[in-house]
Amino acid sequence: MRVSLRAAISVTMLVGFYALAFGLIGGLLALETYALVERPFVGVKLALFVAPVVYALVKGLISLERRTRDEVPGTLVTPEQQPALWDLVRRLAADVGTRPPDEIRILAAVNAGVAEDTRLLGLRVLKRRMFIGAPLLTSLTEKQLIAVLAHELGHYANKDTRLAGVVVSGRDAVLRAGSHMNAEHWFQRMIAKLFRGYAKLYLRVSQAISRRQEFAADRVAATLAGSSAAASAWRELPVIDAAWDLFTNRHLTVAWELGYLPTTFFDGFARLRTSPELHEELEEIRQNPHDPDRGPYDSHPPLQDRIAAIEAMALEPESGWGDRPALELLADPMPLLDAAVLNTLVSDAASKERVDWATLSHIGARARVVRGTERLLQASAAVMNQPPSLTTVLDALDAGHLAGLASHLPGNRNAGARARREMARGEVLPELSGLVALAFSDAGLAHWELDWLGRTTFVTSSHDFDMAEHLEAAVADHGRTEGLRAALATAGVAPDYRPAR
Repeated sequence: MRVSLRAAISVTMLVGFYALAFGLIGGLLALETYALVERPFVGVKLALFVAPVVYALVKGLISLERRTRDEVPGTLVTPEQQPALWDLVRRLAADVGTRPPDEIRILAAVNAGVAEDTRLLGLRVLKRRMFIGAPLLTSLTEKQLIAVLAHELGHYANKDTRLAGVVVSGRDAVLRAGSHMNAEHWFQRMIAKLFRGYAKLYLRVSQAISRRQEFAADRVAATLAGSSAAASAWRELPVIDAAWDLFTNRHLTVAWELGYLPTTFFDGFARLRTSPELHEELEEIRQNPHDPDRGPYDSHPPLQDRIAAIEAMALEPESGWGDRPALELLADPMPLLDAAVLNTLVSDAASKERVDWATLSHIGARARVVRGTERLLQASAAVMNQPPSLTTVLDALDAGHLAGLASHLPGNRNAGARARREMARGEVLPELSGLVALAFSDAGLAHWELDWLGRTTFVTSSHDFDMAEHLEAAVADHGRTEGLRAALATAGVAPDYRPAR
């Protein structure tokens, strides 16, 4: 089916969406009027049913034309604050042949896009906003960023007909319709299902138009930035996304839960993205990029197909674009990028203590070790009927309670005392080692380093730090903790030491 014909059918279906809603409203109101005239008592009772349904339908119709007034995400940057970035975007808009955005906002997300506040199904534009992900600014070159931004602007300049633009706006609108129905009310639930079924059909019909526009926007990107830069940018996006996901989930989230945040976010992200331990994994993603699962109605063609199409164009870039890092487009970039991250966090972000990355890695690794020692501390307290502390653990071992400190019994219930001690030794030794490491760390004699994969390394300030022999003696069949106690005393560890959380 030709795209222009499909667009006409899609717009007809969009109008049909209105007709369906108005038809339901009219039918319900006609039924209510008839009931009030012929049987007033029934009409009053029916009104309790009809009124909320009609209200939900009207609200759904309004949602087709008007987005919810949610707070606009991102950190707003003005032309006075970031002149080079604005000059670039305005030049791209002129080259593409579309109006520049009214606002530019920086997001803490691996994404870029242009959004419009529209009326009349997209025919009237009230405001256009461009969103640029901070991770993109720190990871792409200027040409790669140009490709990304030109693609987004290209959506508004590569329409076969004005109908295609209405179709794209309509895809967003139909997804909002029916969202105001009350799922607890059986009739409203049925109407919501009807709307969803109609929306799915509309999305299926309009999908080819949206995918064709993605390829057209890719051509705009390749024309301005060159095929090489555009293809490399498309390959890099999944890499940045994987790195950002690791960065936020394995580092920022852990820091947040412990009450800390890094003094600067994006120098850490830059180090993670270029770290040797991640090189092989990220390079594999770069060479074999995969699409995220966006569902069956996604408007994007497969990423590999898009890259192949861009490379097949073999277009050279327009003159004047640089190969410098995109970050150099920003004036004083780090405060802006950090603000973009902070703006995505909840209001109590200001209460978190800000520390450098070295301190943060130690704090994160230490927290893991603390959690790994809590079981042993509580078990020794129960066995000895004393407060949980390192000294209580050592007292329990001296008293021959090694087996009693274990959390599990051997699989064979007939296992003898020696088997029980061996199993306990395998569990208690690493926990005791962690507890002793914490004692030396809190005494200022050692610290942990956390790599970007989340692996920890224990680093001591003394070449003579070797507790293996003392630890083995402590968990022997007849525990002897004298050497370990002496080493702890020499380090200045308090007798009742217990790691603070």
